[in-house]
Amino acid sequence: MERKELDEARIQGQAKIWWYTFSFVYSMALKSVAELHRADIIHFHDVVITLSQIASCISNGLTSRDITTFARILRFLVRRKVFTVHHSSNDGDFVYDLTHLSRLLLHDTKQTLAPMALMENHPSLMAHWHCFSYCIKEGGPAF
Repeated sequence: MERKELDEARIQGQAKIWWYTFSFVYSMALKSVAELHRADIIHFHDVVITLSQIASCISNGLTSRDITTFARILRFLVRRKVFTVHHSSNDGDFVYDLTHLSRLLLHDTKQTLAPMALMENHPSLMAHWHCFSYCIKEGGPAF
């Protein structure tokens, strides 16, 4: 292989390792959607909804600091096409809406995947995944 091909292969390899390392973020973001009923809040609002309106519907509301984190997670999910975002023609705020993906996270539907997102990311279920190295070194099943 030429040096250029080797460099390209190394860069591609690094990108894959970073991808694998941070892929857990997707499942954690989906878990937060299910836990906070974000899709349900948007769905029951019947029209597009602003970030502050969503935040006010979450039990106990959110502080301004929480809203910043909430906004970052929503932006991440918009990029993953779980939600859509548009500028409101009324006041220029961003408004959010559901996609076919977020509709699968509605709690009171026949085809909901919200319980699966919650179960598969539950700390007691995830704990076993953190024991692979120990099980290899010490023996015994990981699950």
